[in-house]
Amino acid sequence: MVMSWLAWALVLAGLVLAGPAVAGGLGSQAVRLAASQGLRRVANSAGLLTAPAVRRRIRLRRWTYAALGGVVAVALVAAAGIAGRPVHRTVRNDQLANRDIMLCLDVSLSMIGVDAKVLKTFSTLVDSFEGERVGLTAWNNTAQTIVPLTDDYDTLRNQLTEVANALDFDTSTATYHDPAYQRYARTFAGTTNRDIKASSLDGDGLASCAAAMGNQSVKDRPRILILATDNQVYDDYHLQIYSLQAAADFATQNNIKLITLFGVDAKNLDPGITQADIDAARTEIRDVTLNHNGLFYEVDDPNTTSTIVNEVESTQVKEARENTQVRTTDVPEVWAVVLAGAVLVLLVGAVWRRA
Repeated sequence: MVMSWLAWALVLAGLVLAGPAVAGGLGSQAVRLAASQGLRRVANSAGLLTAPAVRRRIRLRRWTYAALGGVVAVALVAAAGIAGRPVHRTVRNDQLANRDIMLCLDVSLSMIGVDAKVLKTFSTLVDSFEGERVGLTAWNNTAQTIVPLTDDYDTLRNQLTEVANALDFDTSTATYHDPAYQRYARTFAGTTNRDIKASSLDGDGLASCAAAMGNQSVKDRPRILILATDNQVYDDYHLQIYSLQAAADFATQNNIKLITLFGVDAKNLDPGITQADIDAARTEIRDVTLNHNGLFYEVDDPNTTSTIVNEVESTQVKEARENTQVRTTDVPEVWAVVLAGAVLVLLVGAVWRRA
């Protein structure tokens, strides 16, 4: 609906635009009245038109009328724009805005180099979100919630930056007492239990991330878990509670869609890790992901970010197509400001002419 005050503005504009005509009529009537009272025209006054002061006055009047004509034209265009009811249309899907997305990040030392790429990818994903709740959980042999599910993207970005800074050090040269390593240890203190002789327990990590997403009964919120790991599990004492398969089962039972980002930082791997071990780790986690209707990507694939964004959005649009709404909002403000400005100029011009 067009704002009610605009109607009054249009009326005022009409009055202002009619003003010159009325004034002209009154002026003509005044001339006729003066003539009837005995006033006479002056003969041989044509030379006055060549006087510099008169010429300046005539030029000023012409420019004034031209400017006022332009303002009148602008006012008419603005009035037409308002009458056309300009609108802004927003396509919104409440189910898309209700999505929960959790980044499940392996922060074991072998993942230091890979995590920087993962965080860059995730930051790009966050920029494409609008209304979703997003969280970050890190894990090694235990899990630590860095950011619980939230739609406060500024806080999330700050935490992503802090995590990226904590992961920015060279594991090949850093010692326990180095400030960079100490920052890493402080940031991820909750991801390592020194009593557990194991690391990179991806089954327990995945299960913990799934649990951090909340109650499985909330079925009206599509939920996506992005797991980033190299699947280089050290568990000689068999301390892991959930196998990777069992953790994926748990996520599926809780209506969570799994997206896996697999990456390997060769320089940070244990010297005993071979290419065969890497290939076996990739195959295992890929098969588990795909067997649970998930999506599997390589971190080093340059198309990973755009592909994930497209896949996530297209999947959720298919699930929530019926809930799509088009919201239309009148936006006459720009034309209203233009019209008000034109009316003001005409009023000022009218006052100046009478001064």
